[in-house]
Amino acid sequence: MSSLIQRERVAITRDGFAAMIPANQEIVYQSLIEGYAEDQERENAGKVNRYLRPILDRLGAKRLLDAGCGVGAMVQSLLELGYDTYGFDLLEQTPIWAAAGRSTDRFVVTDPLRLELPFADGSFDCVFSFGVLEHVGTEDGHATRRADYHVIREQWVRELFRVVAPGGHLLLGGPNKAFPVDTAHALDAGASNAERWLSAKVGVSIHKPWGPYFLWGYDDVRRYLEGLPCRIEGLSVHGLANYARVPVPFGALARAYVRYLPKPLLATGFNPWVMALVRREA
Repeated sequence: MSSLIQRERVAITRDGFAAMIPANQEIVYQSLIEGYAEDQERENAGKVNRYLRPILDRLGAKRLLDAGCGVGAMVQSLLELGYDTYGFDLLEQTPIWAAAGRSTDRFVVTDPLRLELPFADGSFDCVFSFGVLEHVGTEDGHATRRADYHVIREQWVRELFRVVAPGGHLLLGGPNKAFPVDTAHALDAGASNAERWLSAKVGVSIHKPWGPYFLWGYDDVRRYLEGLPCRIEGLSVHGLANYARVPVPFGALARAYVRYLPKPLLATGFNPWVMALVRREA
């Protein structure tokens, strides 16, 4: 398969990978923790088969982009399954990509504050992103929001939408700001003392489901895509998360709650995760 990367739009490379960043830019976030690469390699292949692949097959999607692909494990798994797949992430990932032998025709380095992709309009059947948008527009790659984080996120989402083909889909997933429990992250840097006290007591992040927060919700997706030709649907996240951080025996309860959550509630604050399936209309 020939590469979709438009090399004429790429000014520099880093570790051999196309880089859409200033030539003098160094690593912006030191956000990788010990065991990060090993965890992604172990977990993300399972997520492809358990959750993502059935959705892609239902949509008839073959040409894919993983937005915020991390170490590239999902991209690699999808390539091996025959999907024409690409991924992008930040500069800190390139040593991991190189060490893993990732193809330089499949991975792109992007700027954390302004997303620019070296792909033509409408290049992909499906662009997907899991657990990434909540870190876009932060100071540290985690949970400290910049003052302009909504502006940065809107530009990021709209650039993803640009490379979705008419009739194709953008799939955005992440913990739901409108749901008061987050099992995947620490609290927002601006969390109140009450939120910190309660979260420490129960062992997961408990936050108010209103006001500024680094997580996001369906209302944010609608606002970021306002005026664009699209239709938004909420999906179940059953099969995606294992709730390993949830205290026993509540993990089983959380899995059952997600599995049986009624369809009318999927795009609301009752869903612990946002999973917004955005169809780009012709």
